[in-house]
Amino acid sequence: MSKGIRTGIRVVLTVAFGLFSLPPLIFGVYLLACSLRIHTMNVYYVEYPYLASAVAFIALGAVILFCAVYGAWRRSFYGLVFAIAVVFGLATMVYVPDGIPHVHRSMIADFNYTSRVRSFLGVWYESNRRFPKNEAEFNDALKNGPAAWQYRLESPPAQSFYSQRGHRLPYQLVVVNDASGPRLDNVSDHPGVVYYCVSSDQQQYWVTMTGLHKDTSRTATLKRIIDRPDEKPMIVTASGNDYPIRSR
Repeated sequence: MSKGIRTGIRVVLTVAFGLFSLPPLIFGVYLLACSLRIHTMNVYYVEYPYLASAVAFIALGAVILFCAVYGAWRRSFYGLVFAIAVVFGLATMVYVPDGIPHVHRSMIADFNYTSRVRSFLGVWYESNRRFPKNEAEFNDALKNGPAAWQYRLESPPAQSFYSQRGHRLPYQLVVVNDASGPRLDNVSDHPGVVYYCVSSDQQQYWVTMTGLHKDTSRTATLKRIIDRPDEKPMIVTASGNDYPIRSR
């Protein structure tokens, strides 16, 4: 085989396997840009180790690129080196969609928060035969769950996974009385604002909240399913009919 052909094959292998370095490099540069934006602009952001993760992914991309170059231009063990590049490149491609901060952190935290709200309000209703009508009763419902849940299901956390200027933001409650449905417009531009809308007879409620559909943003919007703006709003609701009186 002529030298020119061998060189051409090596170039093709370098390019082909070097492409596996792009996912970690692109994701690392993106996280680095987020870190710079957080420290230079007044934005809300999802709590996440942006800088450390950026360095790790960029380093991983450099290793994959090195493996591609080394495997193509060195004859010894090149098969094993190519395998390393492929495995780490594919693993990054699988991780990135679910590893994006607002998907990995805030989406899960907010979902857990609203799920626990529903559970604790249900317990409160069974004791009072109505849902909370104000902030004090709402907080009381979230504080006092049944004894059987101790050590298994904690009360919803006070702190969200959203931050601004280095400080974690708490969940903020807004109570809307005499409601006939959930709050879907005129919402706050702060993330983590919870709208608890309850009917006039306290027999039905709706919970919506604000969140970030991006890792960093100047304003929040209504929280939506799987944190995508084209999805339906995330609404937690229940009525008294869901908790019939139990016979003793």
